[in-house]
Amino acid sequence: MANLNAVIVPAKVLKGGKHKIRISVSHNSQTRYIVTDIIIDSEKEFKDGRIVKRPDSTIKNIKLSGLLNKYQETLDNLNYIECLTCVELVELLKNQKKYQHRTIRSIFDEYVSVKNIKQSSREIYERYVISILNYLGPKMLMENLNYSYIIGLDKYLSEHKNSSTTIRNKQLFLMTLYHFAQKCMYIPFKTDPWFGYRLPEANVRDAWLTLEEIARIRDAQFKQRQRRLARDLFMLSYYLGGINIIDILSINFNVCRKHLCYVRTKTERAAKVNKYVEFDIPDEALEIIKRYKQPNGQLCPNSPQRERYFHDILDYNMRRIAVQLRINRLVFYSARKSFAQHALDLGIEQCTIDFILGHKLNKNNTSLYSYLRVTSELATDAVQKVCTSLKNCVPLPTNQ
Repeated sequence: MANLNAVIVPAKVLKGGKHKIRISVSHNSQTRYIVTDIIIDSEKEFKDGRIVKRPDSTIKNIKLSGLLNKYQETLDNLNYIECLTCVELVELLKNQKKYQHRTIRSIFDEYVSVKNIKQSSREIYERYVISILNYLGPKMLMENLNYSYIIGLDKYLSEHKNSSTTIRNKQLFLMTLYHFAQKCMYIPFKTDPWFGYRLPEANVRDAWLTLEEIARIRDAQFKQRQRRLARDLFMLSYYLGGINIIDILSINFNVCRKHLCYVRTKTERAAKVNKYVEFDIPDEALEIIKRYKQPNGQLCPNSPQRERYFHDILDYNMRRIAVQLRINRLVFYSARKSFAQHALDLGIEQCTIDFILGHKLNKNNTSLYSYLRVTSELATDAVQKVCTSLKNCVPLPTNQ
């Protein structure tokens, strides 16, 4: 627990024997000082933490008491004080005067402007904020956010048919903005508004397909060019171990040739045992790559909007492929989910599947992952095993 006291430091005497009153902050066996603008003429005018023997002592003591109360209130509202060093605690107390009355919308605008956020994610966050402010109001100040607003927002989102996963994501994003504002010293550090609130459980997307369904997608005939493109990208994702579309579009296949080596975009900054996803590209994938590869080695012309363009093609056409082939749960993500499930069904080790998927380090299995390192040879064998299993699968007719 930190202790605050009004003191003078004899070694810091000013010219003429004057002293500035300081607030001593004692925390974690260390002491640091916050200098105030209250000045006394000599040490004799200060006794037991109070200013004495001055005609203006009452006024100065009221001011000093106000400072101590303000700093003490901040300490009382901190629920993580043990995690701070004495220096960090002093900086936090000193910066209270910099707090600003900022709306949630203004903090969101600053957050997306300073963070490196891709356009598609920014559009999702924009929709989140609009939905949140429909309940809280466009002029809601972040500093006024409290537990009552949080549970009220939860109820509002539920009544407006948001799924538990969507409610969870919106609450987590509001939490991100709140903590961003705290770190920027726009709002004080106080009891977290989410303290005591239980986030809804995220629904695990049940999107994996059977081997027979994947084979049916592989062998389907489509007249529309974009539908063939969507199917081929889906199969390429499956053949390349469930690779995401953003990574497919960023890979230079002139450099990779027959050996894939990339850092998964989603976990490039996360703690991972293996930095790269690495294995030999199977023949089935090489055929698709050859069909679409541009002179620059990528699968489409380089343009600022290409990621959005391909997402639109996939969103539109995967739904229609699902209807045409009568396959429920089919989305582009099904390629990734299905590869993982089929690999597990074939007895491939979970750590190898994680390596191929590009997963970050599983904190619950740190001891196991500290001793294991999956090699590209193991990954190649696993990918080939899944591809061979699919190659031997003969799909049933669609109408059966």
